[in-house]
Amino acid sequence: MSAPLCLVPGWSFDAAVFGPLRAALGEAVPATAVELPGHGGQADPATTDLAGMVEPLTAEIPDGAVWVGWSLGGTLALSALCRGKPLRGAVLIAATPRFTRADGWPWAVPAEELAAMRAGLARSPAATVRRFRRRLGSVSDADAAAVAGTTAATPAGLAAGLAALAEADGRSAAAGISVPTLWLGGERDPLVPPEAVRRAAAACGGEARILADAGHVPHYTHCASVAQAIRAFVEVR
Repeated sequence: MSAPLCLVPGWSFDAAVFGPLRAALGEAVPATAVELPGHGGQADPATTDLAGMVEPLTAEIPDGAVWVGWSLGGTLALSALCRGKPLRGAVLIAATPRFTRADGWPWAVPAEELAAMRAGLARSPAATVRRFRRRLGSVSDADAAAVAGTTAATPAGLAAGLAALAEADGRSAAAGISVPTLWLGGERDPLVPPEAVRRAAAACGGEARILADAGHVPHYTHCASVAQAIRAFVEVR
């Protein structure tokens, strides 16, 4: 593989969440983890919005890389592509072009739910993160283990991440993406329904795969299957 592989985590998580996936990929597919702004010791984003989250990543990830984004990291990958970031490819895990419901897009969480998260974050960041992770972990014991632990994100980083999810809508721009994309979803994902993954892949001419019994963290709970899919994707890039 000649293109560098860059792993970008989701909201409230740092690069440690990719530990099992990196091990499953092995030395043949070396991967670099890239932390979100305001996460994992990174500086807070300059602005509390989508641009504040995606622009530092766009600058850090090399042109010609394969961006592997999980959840928010995948939404930001799509945003970067829509802004013209020259990537060799993108793997979007449990990601969606639009996080909240809208006309013609019922495969998402209600906008009121995200608004409640943002309000809760302003009152108590730690409690909001705990509630969010409990929801992800409700799918199985393996999912609960995947999301255990405390967050390494700052209040500013968390706020900007939720603002980015509220703002991002790559549905129409996805049709103009010519970069190869692979969309991986979980059959039991409590946040991103499989149909959202299928629709997103179809919009940009990408490939969609839904992993049986997986939730929102398939790169952790089903790391062997995800690693195999990534290896097959990057072999031809």
